[in-house]
Amino acid sequence: MRQRRVSTKKQSLLVPLLVFFISAIIVSFVISRLWFAGRESQKSHAKNLIQQIAYNFQNTMNEFFDITHFWQSYISKSNGDVIQFDSIAESIYSACSCIESIQLAPMGVITYSYPPVSDFERTNLFNDPVHRDDANYARLTQFSTVSGPFPQRRGGTGLTIRTPIYLTNNGKDVFWGFSIVTLRTEGIFKEANMPNLREDNYNYQLKMINTFKGKLSTVHCSTYNTLKDPVSHTFAISNTAWTLSVTPVNGWNNYSILIFELFVGFVFTVLVTFTSASLWPLIRQESTFKKLSYIDNLTKLHNSRKFYETLSELHQEEQPFAILYIDLNGFRPINDTYGHRSGDELLMIVAKKLKNCIREGDEVFRIGGDEFAILVPNQISIMGLSNLVQRIKASVERQTALGNATIQISAAIGYARYPQDGNTFEGIVQTAEEMMSTDKKNMNENRTKS
Repeated sequence: MRQRRVSTKKQSLLVPLLVFFISAIIVSFVISRLWFAGRESQKSHAKNLIQQIAYNFQNTMNEFFDITHFWQSYISKSNGDVIQFDSIAESIYSACSCIESIQLAPMGVITYSYPPVSDFERTNLFNDPVHRDDANYARLTQFSTVSGPFPQRRGGTGLTIRTPIYLTNNGKDVFWGFSIVTLRTEGIFKEANMPNLREDNYNYQLKMINTFKGKLSTVHCSTYNTLKDPVSHTFAISNTAWTLSVTPVNGWNNYSILIFELFVGFVFTVLVTFTSASLWPLIRQESTFKKLSYIDNLTKLHNSRKFYETLSELHQEEQPFAILYIDLNGFRPINDTYGHRSGDELLMIVAKKLKNCIREGDEVFRIGGDEFAILVPNQISIMGLSNLVQRIKASVERQTALGNATIQISAAIGYARYPQDGNTFEGIVQTAEEMMSTDKKNMNENRTKS
């Protein structure tokens, strides 16, 4: 008994610990999934944000390409003559704060510039070490190019859009020069809403690579430090490829939220563990009560309730089975002569004899009083049942020592098989009972004759 109490106590401790361990694993898994999902959600949001900014930036740059294309068309229509440059350039310049200057460079020499610069010199782009490569590339390919970033005279950095202008002469394209727009990078990025990245607590870097030079330049950034695990978007503008990369200032995950989730997970684990520790004894008690409700207190065999529930389950599953219904002959005189305690002892002895007669998988039930039943699952032949009946009868009829007395009883047995002897388990039981009653009647008649 003491050993059983120690075992029960160990189980009472083991179950809460097991629940705590499993709950901790589940909570850790959920929190890690939430952490990962939050990280991916932030990255997805950042990706959408920089794609929109890149789209705005491309559209803004296209507007300035259109200005150089306007001068390209204007010069072509005037057969190379530059008319009213200052007035036209002034109207364009005043309409956009991003423009640093508007220039025309016939044969590559900057001749016209707005706004005028007092120390302006006629720079030959093909001789200028800074602009020479870009100018030659634009003239050769006849494509508009972007170059930069370059320091501006009024501070800051700028980008230059350069479009080659060709005139048609005797059916041939003849190089005239360039139309040039120089832009303030700060103004362009403001137009594209790039400063909003800083307001949204992102660090960002915008880098540009000139595809024919292969030179990578950082055009705009909030920090020159290497971004940790950034989200990036790459897009093209003319001869350049741009990459905008961002990462949150404080990383992709909010650690304050993580701490809160861990706290909630810990509280949940403790509550589940406490609840399991409180409910486990009740669950065990309920399980014990349920088992006891199926057990006969005297013989420790399963009782009639378990017998009929088992038959019902086998019938519902359409599993074949056979039952033997047993009634003891000569039991009541034992009770009357030796007392109920001796009768109870005899019933326990009979229960053991019945269990010794059956095969593994068969089961003995005490139906009530001196009535027993044996359940034989699966198919069994009539010959097999007959042999079992004879074995049981022989065992029960052997003399039994009961205190100082030696007694002898017998058993009347009837049997039936499902589905051979009935379509319902109630019908099977009734058939077995009727056969048992017939056997009992025959045994009494034979005893009277003898």
